[in-house]
Amino acid sequence: MWDTALLTHALLNAGVSETDDMIKHSSQYLLLRQHLHYGDWAFNNSNTIPGGWGFSDINTFIPDVDDTTASLRALKQTVSGNPQYRNSWIRGLDWVLSMQNNDGGWAAFEKNTDKKLLRYFPFDAAGRSVIDPSTTDLTGRTLEYLGNEANLLLPHPQLEKASQWLQRNQEDDGSWYGRWGICYIYGTWAAITGMKAIGMDSNHFSIKKGIDWLLSIQNKDGGWGESCYSDIRNKYVPLHASTPSQTAWALDALIATYDKPTEAIHNGIAYLLENNYQNNWTINYPTGAGLPGGFYIHYHSYKYIWPLLTLSNYRKKYEYLS
Repeated sequence: MWDTALLTHALLNAGVSETDDMIKHSSQYLLLRQHLHYGDWAFNNSNTIPGGWGFSDINTFIPDVDDTTASLRALKQTVSGNPQYRNSWIRGLDWVLSMQNNDGGWAAFEKNTDKKLLRYFPFDAAGRSVIDPSTTDLTGRTLEYLGNEANLLLPHPQLEKASQWLQRNQEDDGSWYGRWGICYIYGTWAAITGMKAIGMDSNHFSIKKGIDWLLSIQNKDGGWGESCYSDIRNKYVPLHASTPSQTAWALDALIATYDKPTEAIHNGIAYLLENNYQNNWTINYPTGAGLPGGFYIHYHSYKYIWPLLTLSNYRKKYEYLS
């Protein structure tokens, strides 16, 4: 589900028509897999009807916020041209909004499931496996969807609470920690693009601090790269090499922030274009997160999805300058 939703959105964003047979088939696949049954999420959210999407094809009752917003991004143009699908879109949007935690952020699977005492259970990574707290990447990605795809902007009480949560949880160096990707680049990208999507100014202190941090870790080749050790040591650890997905994430945050392309953006774009067909260890390095020191995920499609999205966003924002 995750790959299908991301690939469909990337292709649409790059200019493929929603009437293309490929998009029709993938959209139908997603529409048929919207959850219509209650799951564990309903224990703390009983007044909302099902409407989310899950990570895998056989998952029919454990939705998550990230797969739901990814699916809704992919389906936006299909739904706009086919009113019969509008109910699916509205159910999905309502479900996402209902899953916001009381602290203002969004978690992956549950609502208000953050009993700090459970972190002391006597097994590894208890804090990542028995609770589901708000995270930067989920909160930022949700705001990006709500702003860019659902057209919700500040002032809005839920968006305001979420932006305040992001500001409270920014690291001292300006970065944000990302739970489901590696790691501080991932979280910083999600936070900045999310805050920009809902209408926050590029000169906002929090956004400027995040951008300054991204600029400070850009590699000499124009790209960005971060080690999985960041997830273990709880601090940014450079990879000393660049990866396609992490470069695309950092670039996307810069593109969302700057009205005109900068030298850093030009260098990052050049890296993506020049390394598009590389096939070395940096292409296969895992940038998806599972459990710290336990397992990480190499998504084979990431080297296509994120660079394509970033290049498309670059073209859309700056083509008027050419």
